[in-house]
Amino acid sequence: MPLKKKSASVPWELKEGEDNYLKEPWILKKGKEIITIETNNNNRGNFYLQKDDEKRLSLSALQAKLTYHQLIEFGYKLKKTKRKIIKTKEVTDESF
Repeated sequence: MPLKKKSASVPWELKEGEDNYLKEPWILKKGKEIITIETNNNNRGNFYLQKDDEKRLSLSALQAKLTYHQLIEFGYKLKKTKRKIIKTKEVTDESF
């Protein structure tokens, strides 16, 4: 069975400021199932994948990319993080 070449990018290939940029961990959700993908800081270029509370798997970059696309095809949705609203304090000179 030939592999389909995926042209769509994965969240970890996007840079800050681009559309659809999300910080890690990247969370995929389908019903009550949650799959988390995060970078492996001990082994650059590798990723950790964990389903719910099961054991964490270490994957290469290619395996992580292919797995991500398969999960999307199976109906998982990438959970978008809520952006924090930063409130600024007004500075006044009333303290003098």
